[in-house]
Amino acid sequence: MGLEKRNKSILGIIGIIVLAIGLGSFFFFDESASREPIKFGVTLAETGPASGLDIEIRDGMLMAADEINSHGGINGRNVELIFVDNESNPEKAKKDFLEIEETHAPLLYVSSTSAVSTAVSPLAEEHEVVLMISATAKEITVDKQWTYRYFAMADVEVVPILQILDDLDIKNLGILYLNDEFGRDLSNEVATRFENSEGIVTKESFEPNAIDFKENIAKLQNLDAIYVVAWPDYIEIIFKQLREANYSGEILAPSDAVIFKIITMPEADGVYLAAPITYDTKFLFASTVAENFELRYNKQFHHFAANGYDIVRLLGGLLQNEELTRDNVKRILDDGFTYSGAHGSVDVLPGEHDISFPLFPSQVVDGKLVIRR
Repeated sequence: MGLEKRNKSILGIIGIIVLAIGLGSFFFFDESASREPIKFGVTLAETGPASGLDIEIRDGMLMAADEINSHGGINGRNVELIFVDNESNPEKAKKDFLEIEETHAPLLYVSSTSAVSTAVSPLAEEHEVVLMISATAKEITVDKQWTYRYFAMADVEVVPILQILDDLDIKNLGILYLNDEFGRDLSNEVATRFENSEGIVTKESFEPNAIDFKENIAKLQNLDAIYVVAWPDYIEIIFKQLREANYSGEILAPSDAVIFKIITMPEADGVYLAAPITYDTKFLFASTVAENFELRYNKQFHHFAANGYDIVRLLGGLLQNEELTRDNVKRILDDGFTYSGAHGSVDVLPGEHDISFPLFPSQVVDGKLVIRR
């Protein structure tokens, strides 16, 4: 009987040890799982006409992610950005989204440009995952549950342009625009408001991948001003062709033209632009971010880089000490918040899907951007 009790005791001890090992393994794997990176799926154009902007967004996002990770990440987990090059092609962006979803199932997605974001947004809605877009066209977030924006919308973009037109006493305006969601939305917004103030508008559109704008320019040649609405690669060519045509009126462009490749062009001298406060040297936070960016990449800071930086920092801040699920990301954004970043401070009301920031009239003077506010 003593032997039997002793055997039972030994078996009991062995059982406890096995259970302890099992629990230890459970906690070990659970802790390991909790240390897995938090994945953001990012579809940007690293090639194609939109690449001049999206590469800046990418670099801003990377810098912000590294800053967050260097301070312990989000809830002790690093942020991992999963980039795919959509080649400025909306159809490829949709395929990329589905591949990322199947392979990584990230916590959320980020996209840029109106055409790509318009294409990807329905997929985010279908898969019930937050998509944070950097795009102008206002209809992208209309009646959407999972699509949010951090960018200046068309109605914000046109404010400084209309102010410039008024200051210059422009009566006849030509609009040369890219025929996509971004170009149509912004050109329509400017045209409607300018005509409401008794101005006359002549519009000329061009298709993606166009390289010769001489016929468009000829039709607008005698107007007081031309507003160019396009991605930077197009704007660069159009500015050169406007100067070659000896156009003598005023030239205006949206914030997409505020990149140093364009600003430093001789053909851009005197051009009027809409620009964020990011470029104001008196804005110390943006100046500090710009200094760090320039040290890291050996290139000048760009407001699209600020956009990418702010998106990651904003999301990182909101998600600290929160349950990291897709539903919870949506709930947190829907609750409303205040955020101060490289574009200044923004107050987001509960249920608001558009996180915008102001733009200001500016002008290129001797290769530098001068903000007039």
